Amino acid sequence: MVYSMKRRFCTLIITLLLALSISAWQVNAAGGGGGDDDVDKPVSDEQINFDAGVRAVYAGKYDKAIELMAKVLKDNSKNADAYNYLGFSFRKKGDLKLAASAYKEALDINPDHKGALEYQGEMYLRLGNVSRAKSNLFHLERLCSNGCKELAELKRAIADYAATHPNRGS
Repeated sequence: MVYSMKRRFCTLIITLLLALSISAWQVNAAGGGGGDDDVDKPVSDEQINFDAGVRAVYAGKYDKAIELMAKVLKDNSKNADAYNYLGFSFRKKGDLKLAASAYKEALDINPDHKGALEYQGEMYLRLGNVSRAKSNLFHLERLCSNGCKELAELKRAIADYAATHPNRGS
């Protein structure tokens, strides 16, 4: 099952990268892109795509966010933040298998990634797995001894879940 999930995630990334490569080829063939303008760029394409992807996430444009984060990961396969936002976008679209895979990648790169711990915890709640969500909460409590946004958000999500699912663990 894990192999199948990882294979599906890899297939999606490869498909996205292929589509992006074709689009880039079409732009270059039409005379756009490239040239001497690239020399003076103060910000990398990776950063531009990442920033645009984050804006897409906050605008609720999850397909666009997935496309942009795939571009980021093409440039830097060790970007835990990009995997985190990729997981968030998949989760919001309802694809919890791909979300789980993306959160796992983020946490493999950085086991203390606060955002991935929070969002993965929220995914666990959606799956009805309160104990795994609480495990993420305990991890965040160790990381955020003085409190942090991610800890507060996951605490709130667990409390909300307990209030709406009184017979599903505490």
